[in-house]
Amino acid sequence: MAKITPKEVWELVKLLRIDVFYFLATLSTSLPGIALNQLMQDKYCINKYPVNESVCLNLETAGPEFDTVRNDVLKDTTTLKMHITLMTTIPAIVLSLILGYWMDKYPGHLRYLLGSASLANICQNIMTIHQCLHFEMGADSLLWTNLVPVFTGSGIIISIGTFTYATRKTPVKFRAVRFMILEIILFATFPISSLVGGGVLASKPWFPNQHRNYIGVYIISSVIAVIAAIWVMLLLYDAVDDEVETVESHLKGDASSSDNNGTKKKTVKQIIYDIIKPDNFLHSSRTVFKRRPNNAHWYLISTILVGIIANIGYSGDQHIGYQFSQKVYHFSAEQIGYYGSIVVIFPTLGTLIGPPLFINVMNLHDTSLAIIGIVSIMTAYLTKGFILSPIAYFFTIFGSFAAVISLADRSIISRMIHKDEIGQVYAFSSAIGGFSPTIASVFYSKVFTATLDYNPGLVYIIAGLLFTIPLANAILLNIKKQKWDLVLIAEKETQENQVELPIHNK
Repeated sequence: MAKITPKEVWELVKLLRIDVFYFLATLSTSLPGIALNQLMQDKYCINKYPVNESVCLNLETAGPEFDTVRNDVLKDTTTLKMHITLMTTIPAIVLSLILGYWMDKYPGHLRYLLGSASLANICQNIMTIHQCLHFEMGADSLLWTNLVPVFTGSGIIISIGTFTYATRKTPVKFRAVRFMILEIILFATFPISSLVGGGVLASKPWFPNQHRNYIGVYIISSVIAVIAAIWVMLLLYDAVDDEVETVESHLKGDASSSDNNGTKKKTVKQIIYDIIKPDNFLHSSRTVFKRRPNNAHWYLISTILVGIIANIGYSGDQHIGYQFSQKVYHFSAEQIGYYGSIVVIFPTLGTLIGPPLFINVMNLHDTSLAIIGIVSIMTAYLTKGFILSPIAYFFTIFGSFAAVISLADRSIISRMIHKDEIGQVYAFSSAIGGFSPTIASVFYSKVFTATLDYNPGLVYIIAGLLFTIPLANAILLNIKKQKWDLVLIAEKETQENQVELPIHNK
C-alpha cells in the first residue's frame, strides 16, 4: 500500500468543495420526501373517499373498519409514485448521454450545470406549494410538478457531475476513500431530512387553511437549494483545470488534452451543436463496448448491467418504504421521520468504517468490499420480509454495509477505464441505470399492491434473492481481477521493468 503524504492529504481536503454542494443539493431534494408522501395520501383520502377528515389525517392508526380505505389510499399513493418515477427516469436516459459528453468535453461548464440543477429543484418546490394552497386539486396533478426536473435533468446532473469531478480530481489510491466520503455525505442527508422533514411537517402550519405544514418543508428545501447553487457556481472554479495524474493514465496517451484545449476556441453555436449532435449518443456506447485487452470489456459490461439489478433491489424503500411502514408497523409521518433518522445511523457507520477497515487495514480488493455489501443487504431484506413486526424496522443493522455496494462499484469501474473515458462511461452507466428506477418502481409497486392484503413482506423477500446475481458477478471479478484492473496491471508492469533493468545493466 502506497504511503499517503501530508501534502496529498491536504490536496484531498481541497477537493471537498464538491462534497459540500453534493450534501446541500441532495438534502434539498430528499427533505420533502415524507411531506410529499403524506401530501399524496391526504389528497387521495380527503378528496376521493367519503370518510371524515380526521380519519384521513390519522389513517395509519384508524380502526379495522377503515382497512379497506387505508389499503386503497396506500395503493393509490404507490401507483402515483410509480408514475412519477416513470415520468422522471425515462427522459433521463437520453439526457445522461448528452450530459456525460458535455462534462467530459467542456468541464468548465460543470459548475453552471450543477447550479442550474438546484434552481430546477426550486421551481419544482414552487409548483408543489401551489398544489398545497389549492388542496382541492387532485393528487394526480402532483405528477406535473416534475416537469422542470424532467426537462433539465437536474437529478442526473447532480450525481453524474459530482462523481465525474471527484473521479477526475482524485488520485486512484484515494478513490475508494473519496467515494466513501460521498456516500457518507449522502447517508448524512437521510437522518437530517427525516428529522427535519417529519418534524416540520408535524408542526403548526405556517400558512392558514393547511392540514399539515407541507409548505414549511418546501420553503426550507428551497432555501437550501439556493445556498447550494450559489456555493457551486462561486467556488467550483477549477473544474476546467487538468485532472490529476493517475496510474492508469500511463497506459494510454493524453491526446484528449489537446482536444479539450481546442474547445476553448469554439463559438457558442458550435458548442451547442457539439453537445447535442446525434453522434454523442453512440460515442458513450462505443467507449463501453470497445474491445479491451484480456477481454476486459466484458467485465465492464457485466459490472454495469448487474449494477442495474443491484439498484433495483436497493431502491425499494424509496418506492414503498413509507407505505410499508404505515401498513405493517402503523407508524405516523412523525414516527417515520424520527425512527428513520435512527436506523440510518447503522448504514452510515458501515459506510464510514467499511472501506478503511476492509481496504486500508485488511488490504482487501474493492471486489471483496462489494461482496460484503451485497451479503449485508441480502440479510437485511430477507429479515424485513419474513418478520412483519415493528421490531424488524430496527433490523436495518444487518444491512450496515449495504451502502458500500455503490461506492465499490464506482471504484471498480474507475479501475477498468482510462481518465478520458470517465464521464462517458459514467454517463452510459447512468443512462442504462435510468431503467433501474423505472423497473424498480413498477416491480415494487405492483408486487406490494398485489400482496398488500395478505403478505406485504413478500416484495422484500424477492428483492433480497435478486442480489444473488450481483453477488456472483462480484465473486467472478475478484477471481479475475488481474485481467481487468488497470491499476494492478500497471503495478505488475512496473515491477517487471524494475526486475529487467538490473539484468540489462549486467
